Amino acid sequence: MFKWFWPGITWTAALTALALWFGADRVETDIATRTGAALAPFVWTGLDVDGRDVTLKGIAPDPEAQSAAQDALAKVWGIREITDLTSVLPLVSPYALQIRKSADGIILSGSVPDNDVRDRIMTAAESAAPGIPLDDQMAMGRGSPPDFADSVEFALQLLSGLREGEIGISDRNISIKGRAADTASYQKLESRLNSPLPFGLTAGQVEIGEAELQQ
Repeated sequence: MFKWFWPGITWTAALTALALWFGADRVETDIATRTGAALAPFVWTGLDVDGRDVTLKGIAPDPEAQSAAQDALAKVWGIREITDLTSVLPLVSPYALQIRKSADGIILSGSVPDNDVRDRIMTAAESAAPGIPLDDQMAMGRGSPPDFADSVEFALQLLSGLREGEIGISDRNISIKGRAADTASYQKLESRLNSPLPFGLTAGQVEIGEAELQQ
């Protein structure tokens, strides 16, 4: 009897350890699944699950979105401890974006509210200047005015009439400086900028040189 006693105890302990191990794994998987579902509306979030402990990560577009994600996670049953590593996009004021066009290409710098708007702007830039190299130097920040993406698309339409130059948007003010691509483009730019501007924009500094005559 004594001979088989210790192996029996060892085997029982091993089975218990395995049961606890796989049980903990199931708990972690369950929490990860339910936590992921709770945070699904918040596409900017990421999470790590370790047993019953959850770490929340990501950069929220605004404080309200951050609070909403925190509240959604707090309602998930079974979590033991939450570590919140989230932050919020910096508030930018004035909200500005610059577009520079030269023989080397187009540089876009300044602020965008999110990557969807970034993609929309880059698509519009490709359409306004097909075949010209684009350099995206934009950074995300909150505080953009309404119709910001529409205003940038309008600026890119103006840019298509310039051989080279710069257009800047600062809140609802738009400025333009450069040389027209040709006489027709110069006349079109002058007419457009002397008319009421869309999206609540107001014209700031406007310096457009006429197209150079070809020799």
